[in-house]
Amino acid sequence: MKNMKWKKTPSALFFAFLLVGSPTAGAIAQENESAEEPPTTGFEDSDGEEWTSHEDELAFLEEVTEQSERMTYSEIGTSVEDRPLHLVQVGDPGPPADEAIADGNNMLVIGSQHGNEPAGREMALQMLRDLAFTDDAELEEQLSETTIMFIPSANPDGREANTRENANGVDINRDHLNLEEPEGQIIADVLEEFSPDITVDAHERPSATGDPDMEMLWPRNLNGDEDLRNLNQEMVEDYLFPDVEDAGFSTGLYGEPGGSGGGDERISRNVLGLRHGLGLLTETAGEQEPEYRVDAQMETVESVLDFYRERMDEISIEVNEAPERKATAGEEQSEPFYLDGADNWEPTEMLDPHACGYMLHTTQAEDIDRHIDAFSLETEEVGEHGVFVTMGQSMMTVIPFLMDGEATYNEVSAMPLEDCDDPRVTAAGLQTLVGQFEEDGEFEGEDASHDLDIHLEAVSHYENQEETEKVVEHMGGFHDLLDHQLDDELISDEAYEILNTFADDLIANDETMFEADRVMDHVEHLSVDIGPRVAGTAEEAEAADYIQDEFENLGYETSTHEFEIEDDDESQNVVAVKEAEDVEDPEIVYLTAHYDSVPESPGANDNASGTGSLIEHARVMQDMPMDKEIRFVAFGAEEIGLVGASEYVDQLSEDEIDRSEMNFNMDMVGTDWDPASQLHVSTVDGESNAVWESVDAAAEQLGYDDDERTLHEMGRSDHVPFHEAGIDAALFIWMEPGTEPGDAGLEPWYHTPEDTIDKVSPDKIQHVGDLIDEAVSGLVSEGETTDEAA
Repeated sequence: MKNMKWKKTPSALFFAFLLVGSPTAGAIAQENESAEEPPTTGFEDSDGEEWTSHEDELAFLEEVTEQSERMTYSEIGTSVEDRPLHLVQVGDPGPPADEAIADGNNMLVIGSQHGNEPAGREMALQMLRDLAFTDDAELEEQLSETTIMFIPSANPDGREANTRENANGVDINRDHLNLEEPEGQIIADVLEEFSPDITVDAHERPSATGDPDMEMLWPRNLNGDEDLRNLNQEMVEDYLFPDVEDAGFSTGLYGEPGGSGGGDERISRNVLGLRHGLGLLTETAGEQEPEYRVDAQMETVESVLDFYRERMDEISIEVNEAPERKATAGEEQSEPFYLDGADNWEPTEMLDPHACGYMLHTTQAEDIDRHIDAFSLETEEVGEHGVFVTMGQSMMTVIPFLMDGEATYNEVSAMPLEDCDDPRVTAAGLQTLVGQFEEDGEFEGEDASHDLDIHLEAVSHYENQEETEKVVEHMGGFHDLLDHQLDDELISDEAYEILNTFADDLIANDETMFEADRVMDHVEHLSVDIGPRVAGTAEEAEAADYIQDEFENLGYETSTHEFEIEDDDESQNVVAVKEAEDVEDPEIVYLTAHYDSVPESPGANDNASGTGSLIEHARVMQDMPMDKEIRFVAFGAEEIGLVGASEYVDQLSEDEIDRSEMNFNMDMVGTDWDPASQLHVSTVDGESNAVWESVDAAAEQLGYDDDERTLHEMGRSDHVPFHEAGIDAALFIWMEPGTEPGDAGLEPWYHTPEDTIDKVSPDKIQHVGDLIDEAVSGLVSEGETTDEAA
């Protein structure tokens, strides 16, 4: 590394003098005069009497890049006072594209985050120049494999004013977590884009006179990867210290335990470790001679380059494996998360075990959007108002610092989660938020947060007992309490908004929703795994067994009704019943679909879509309180003449017929054929009945457009036997708008081998599923209202 510098040494001058007496001296002298000398800094030009000015720095960078193809530089942002921050990149024969730098090996040197600590900036300027012009073979080889980057002036406003802080009066070295200042945001963007293997953060101790000349330190925060920290410590103590001392400078560790040399999560040294890189703080003595301080910085960084070159493979392994190790530890919750402490100071506050993840409110996620981007945090939308952030990711090292209410410098108070297999808002989580909001001063008076906490304690009890009806009921009371506190100005608008909308999400969790993705799983099993399900075949029987198993897995008591069909074969209907609660001789509502198909057709839309929807409705309604009896019936042998439905209706007793209120029959509810854009609610006679009226009201509640559905006249499906028995019934099927009464405007692959799962639309399944779910829920609500009035 000692061949990097371009200062003229006495030996070089002596060698030039000797050349004068040689026969070729004149030619060589003429050649040397025409050769362009590498640029020098303002500091060098003044022999260390004056620091390089901002204008001289700009001119210097331009001269170096003009004279050397190895170096490029770009403006990466501006300071508070609009001075540019530059990123310099040096490689051989030239720096590669940014993407290649990020994917390869690279190192970063940051100069003078504190404006009154100029030696690091001068070191960076001289170092980038020396690398750009070096003819040292080892360095040239290193530059061909590794890009060395510099931010020479990280705080140009502070350097111009000779102040520690930036123009806003902020210490930007305390801003690498919260990222409030433009300079800190710019550095974060560089760190995030390039993920340097090693970063040198050059500082000074302004009032120090020496003893030692150079102090150094590695990232001490305990949440960084331990193997990486050990390698970092080895670099400092076993490599840099002896190397810099051999160059004539005394060395030591920077700071004291629990103080400036600790684990503060805001400072760049520690953030470098939390970002899974090697980090080095350099601190020269600010009262020593300027040239001596710059030389000490130069010797230290030259030693870092040597270490990087010699230990490249090991560094790459540790830097690349550390993120995965931390992600695994975060997911398994195998290590505490330390809110203070360092590797030289026993922690006093920790999360043990830490949360498996955090639930942000959407407004909170917007508030820290900058941080989510700057640390590339993985997020997932949950419910209408939740954004889930798992600890099972590499940057779990900063997540609690940003989001946990217990952290000292957190940006938001998010909801810590104990179960991330199904991340959701819980009453216990809301209790935690209430406590955090109380600490943050979001309540007035002593009782407001306490009242909410007591209410949520009861909800949490019902939640643990899986008494969903009581959860929903008591969360309604929680809403009322929040409204009262807002009206009386006992809670802040922000805390109210978060708690109120999260309460909506909790209620939605316990109000099970129809999910088309689940239906598609059933469609796949019926049409792909089983395939054509012709009446009387083993495949039809296999489908019946599958449907019965699904009903029973949901907790229903089921029955199978077998009947004979043509050629002495047998088919079967599968029935699951949801009993009415505390109602004698309840009315009966039927949800039905056929599961057989025509020969050679997988029957994905006709009618695995209807059968899958039937199973999903059974799931959604399993815990719904009902004053009506719901029967879920899967019919066999529909394709040979509505045989299964006819057999089922024929065996109903007179009492059952009298109590039968409606039949919702689903047949071909998922076509993705574009012309079939209108849901036809088809009654046998085309007349309005209770089914049509219920879904028309449900559509209005859901905000569906009127032209998305129509009352239609058509038979040809399993609603016909119910109609003939005097039960209001309707078929739900997608067809072309304007289809004539009695006709079927169906997809061209109807009853063909092309009726496959790729032609099934989850969106259309969801549309019908939500409509029927809302309609049936409305029927239940009508019954409850009537009972209460009586």
